[in-house]
Amino acid sequence: MEHNETEAALARLATPFLEHNGLCLWGVEFFPGAGRSLVRIYIESEGGVDVEDCAKVSRHLGVALEVEDFIHGAYTLEVSSPGLTRTFFSPGQLDGYLGRMIEVTLTEPREGRKRFAGTLSRVEGDTVVIEVEGKSETFAWDQIKKAKLVHDFSLHTELDTGRGKTASPRTGGRK
Repeated sequence: MEHNETEAALARLATPFLEHNGLCLWGVEFFPGAGRSLVRIYIESEGGVDVEDCAKVSRHLGVALEVEDFIHGAYTLEVSSPGLTRTFFSPGQLDGYLGRMIEVTLTEPREGRKRFAGTLSRVEGDTVVIEVEGKSETFAWDQIKKAKLVHDFSLHTELDTGRGKTASPRTGGRK
């Protein structure tokens, strides 16, 4: 199974359980490894995610992954909230962050650089516009390797207690 196919299969496996428990899938990362692969699942809910949510999802997915057996070899399963410096997995996730600082890393350099950080000003379909050093920069989503929120602690006087939680890594798979 190809890398993107594995992430899609993980999303299909996780989504019904998450929805049944009032949670939603924020994103999936799969990092195949020679000795041990890493499966990272990010979950979210309107009220935030706590350690118990992460642990419950980890237990369920751990069993489901063993039954489905589409990850060959040993793996580590991590379940967490997206956190304060969340990675964005689709342009639609950016809508709620207009006016906030984001950082994008491009797949190919533009004007000699791959990283741009600035204020998110618009999202139109698969196009992201950020203000970087007084200039509007427009990026097609397929040019972006990674996009993440740059959290500004001065904007908040109190941290969300449900953010940034991670359940203990779970290991599985056949060795």
